[in-house]
Amino acid sequence: MRHGGRFAVVGSYDGRCLFYSTDQLKYHTQIHVRSTRGKNARGRKISGIEPMPGEDKILVTSNDSRIRLYDLRDLNLSCKYKGFTNTSSQIRGSFSHDGKYIVVGSENQCVYIWKTHHDYSKFSSARRDRNDFWEGIKAHEAQVTCALFAPHPDLIFSHVDGELTRLEQERGERGSQSSASPDPTPPAEDAKKDSLDKKSVGSGGTSTMGYVLVTADFNGIIKVFLNRTRPKHSSLPASALMREAPATPR
Repeated sequence: MRHGGRFAVVGSYDGRCLFYSTDQLKYHTQIHVRSTRGKNARGRKISGIEPMPGEDKILVTSNDSRIRLYDLRDLNLSCKYKGFTNTSSQIRGSFSHDGKYIVVGSENQCVYIWKTHHDYSKFSSARRDRNDFWEGIKAHEAQVTCALFAPHPDLIFSHVDGELTRLEQERGERGSQSSASPDPTPPAEDAKKDSLDKKSVGSGGTSTMGYVLVTADFNGIIKVFLNRTRPKHSSLPASALMREAPATPR
């Protein structure tokens, strides 16, 4: 949907995005999703369409192993993202909750992440309509059919922190030689924790703690990666962390 829900968009097998008015589904216009020359000059199947949070743009994934960002104000291509492999699968790219990152699965068992915006003044020669700088994660042993950022990551971080605190308290109780069984979470401390949890979830869905990435592969395996950007008291297991590193050019 776009422009307050007045239009709907659908992808086709021949690489077109067709726009229809939601009133009686009348045809409005279309975008040809393809390269101007080369092997991708012929349109390939559209495998995903995603609106960009807070902006009048859409992200289009296609079977030529490309993701394209279009500005709906003039239907022009804003940027093309490449690096992953998608030649025949129904793989789709999507945004993080804040629109700062793009993530997509791949047929080569990896997950790829791009920044939606770069400071191009730091690059000696970089085209603003192409983004070849990605971070790749070998996430599975089969093709990654789905990769999504959680829409409210702070809720997950708060839950994880609560579970870690509970486990630490249980270990402390088992190691105590006292016969008394004090309440592991006094009411005052419990209220304090609830207050902190509410503050950690920013207004408007803005995360203050990091990102949560969920991936699934062709064999039905689901994995969750946590990338914490704010320090915490308890450390997560290394296997549960998604490493944050500089983007790597292909």
